[in-house]
Amino acid sequence: MRLYALIWKELLVLRKDLHGLLVLFIMPALFILIMSLAMRDSFSERQQVEVEYLLLDADRSEASAELLEKLSGIAGFVYRPSEPEQDIASLESQVAADRYKFALVIPPGFADQLEALGQDADEVSPPMLELMVAPTVTPQLQMLFRLALEDLIKGMRVALLSQGMSQPGEGQASMPSLATLMAGVHLESRYVYQGKTPEKAPTSVQQSVPAWLVFAMFFVVIPLSTAFIIERQQGSLLRLRIMNISSFSLVLGKILPYYAINQVQMVLMVLVGIYLVPKFGGDSLQLGDSLGGLFIISSACSLAAISFALLITTFANTHTQATTMGGVSNIIFGALGGVMVPKFVMPPFMREMADISPMSWGLEGFLDIFLRNAAWHEVLPEAGALLIFAVFCLALATVSFSRHY
Repeated sequence: MRLYALIWKELLVLRKDLHGLLVLFIMPALFILIMSLAMRDSFSERQQVEVEYLLLDADRSEASAELLEKLSGIAGFVYRPSEPEQDIASLESQVAADRYKFALVIPPGFADQLEALGQDADEVSPPMLELMVAPTVTPQLQMLFRLALEDLIKGMRVALLSQGMSQPGEGQASMPSLATLMAGVHLESRYVYQGKTPEKAPTSVQQSVPAWLVFAMFFVVIPLSTAFIIERQQGSLLRLRIMNISSFSLVLGKILPYYAINQVQMVLMVLVGIYLVPKFGGDSLQLGDSLGGLFIISSACSLAAISFALLITTFANTHTQATTMGGVSNIIFGALGGVMVPKFVMPPFMREMADISPMSWGLEGFLDIFLRNAAWHEVLPEAGALLIFAVFCLALATVSFSRHY
């Protein structure tokens, strides 16, 4: 009977804790839904991830037209023909800005090189295809696309040789060996950046540090809510209000110390990427060319995270409620915004949904600096969006604080 009473007591307490029930049921349900949709195409047998890339046909021959037809058959890669007025510099700028993951150029003389493939193997020939790669593209994805392109060219060359050998009245040409054919395919690929080209290609640490830095910044809600609610329970906030201190001053007094904490957090995580990760066999983080841009996007992301944490805290009655609402929101923001799943593997409708997450704006800004080598002014759109979000949250938090205290 006593055990029954204890069990019943716990159930009554749990029934009153709606935020605890939210963590137990709603959060995992939402997380499963978002992650399943985001990674749907990665595991589907019927649909595959579609990576769009630009294509410039500067050869305009029958051979290049045949290549275009075969390119449309590469599963998972969809080309978009460039506009007539576009040149290689225009393609570079779009790839460097990450509007497209690749740009493929079929240079003049492609048809002649295709016919001569496998001959004069000792001579250095110009590239048959030029591939420009966005900094956010993983080496695995780049290699997958390169192999598909090389296979297409080898297949076209074999078909061309077979056709020539089967025509009557012509000399029978000897078929080059497979090794000769493979060695003759010269495909040039290079990463393109918005700023000065780094000495090294982008690495995994340059993608992981920005993602988890943004995620960590938004979890400032936990220490901030703890301090805020303790002050409220002890009557400190009420005494400050009696002293005629404005709500704006009280809120600003919360922002500045946590802003400093976020900046220390950013510096430490960058130092981990530069010095600690290589100690364990990883690559060293490259900072890019714009420390000013890093400061701008870090500040904007910090202000957005703190303002959102203040908004959550002013609406919560207990520390548990604040950490629950803040934790659930941050996980959803991270799942939607490309922190946990790269956006390029998401289906198109999920990529559009990612734009509603402030973590997506912060992540893109950090990627501009660490991966795309952007200048400071090129992170202003993401920083501006984060600041607008911060002002909106801060205004609501100030109004809520004024009403309750």
